[in-house]
Amino acid sequence: MLSTSLSGNISDHIVRYCICRTVAERNNYQYGINKVTSHDYFGGIEQMTFFKDIDYGLENHTPFGELPEGTKYVWEEKREMHDGYNYHPFQPDIFDVPEDTKLVIYCGQDAKYLQKEKCAKWLEVKDDIVELSKLLLNNAGIELDDDLCLLSARGGEYRSVPSLFLTYNYWDKAMKLMLDKNPKMKFLVLTEDPEFYRNFFNVPVMHFSCQTDWWAINNCKNAIVANSGFNIFPIWLNKNNPFAIAPYLWANHNFGDNEEWANSDMRSWGCFNFMDREGNIIE
Repeated sequence: MLSTSLSGNISDHIVRYCICRTVAERNNYQYGINKVTSHDYFGGIEQMTFFKDIDYGLENHTPFGELPEGTKYVWEEKREMHDGYNYHPFQPDIFDVPEDTKLVIYCGQDAKYLQKEKCAKWLEVKDDIVELSKLLLNNAGIELDDDLCLLSARGGEYRSVPSLFLTYNYWDKAMKLMLDKNPKMKFLVLTEDPEFYRNFFNVPVMHFSCQTDWWAINNCKNAIVANSGFNIFPIWLNKNNPFAIAPYLWANHNFGDNEEWANSDMRSWGCFNFMDREGNIIE
C-alpha cells in the first residue's frame, strides 16, 4: 500500500493527496491515506468534503509521522535549505517507488507530479456546493464576469512572516496592471482574514467559507493571488483560463534578488503571470 500523511492545511491536503493518488494509479498500486491531519484548524471537520471524487483508498488510521503496518520503504522529498526559504526540486524518481512505500511530502508544489485531467475530476466541486456558492455570491451582488478581478489574500500566520507577507505595494501594482488591461475592472478581496484586510484594502473584502472562496477563484475571469498554496489548484483547474497575476519567485518574492524560486518552481503550473517587485510581468 502506498501512503502519505496530511497536514492541517487544506492546500497541503490537496497536493499530498493528489500526488499520492497519481503515483498509485500510474503504477496500479493500492493506496491508503489517513484523513486525520497533523494538526487541526477546523475543529475535527474534514476539509476536502466539498469535492466530488475524494477517495482515501484503503483504510489507514496510522497517526501522522508514523509508518503504516507493512511499509517497507520511505520516499522523502528533498529540501534545499536557504536563508529564509526552502526549495524543493522536482524528483521524477517518485514514480519508481515500490508499492509498500510511504511518501513524505513537504511541499510538492510542482505540476510535473500530477495529471491535470485526473486532478480536475477528483477536485470537481459538488453540485450542492456550487449552487450554494452561486446563491451566496448573487446575494452579495457579485458576478464573476470580465470586469471583476478577485484578490485572493493570505493573512493569518503570513502576517508575522516578512518573507511571505505581501505588502500593499504588490497588490497596488498588480491592480494597476489589471486596470491597464481593462479600465472598467472592479476588485473584490477574498481572504480567510477579513478583519485584518478590511483595514488594509480600500476595496470590498469578503470571506464566505473555504469552499465558496475556492469555488469563486476556480470560476473567476481575473485574479491577483498571494503566494499561498490555496490559490494553486483553483487557478490551475479554472476552465475560464483566467488572467492571474502572482508574485514572481512566489515565496521568495519579497527579498529574492537571486532569481531562486521558493518553495518549488511555480512556473511548472503554466497558469500564472508572474509580476516582479517593480510591477513588471516576467515572461
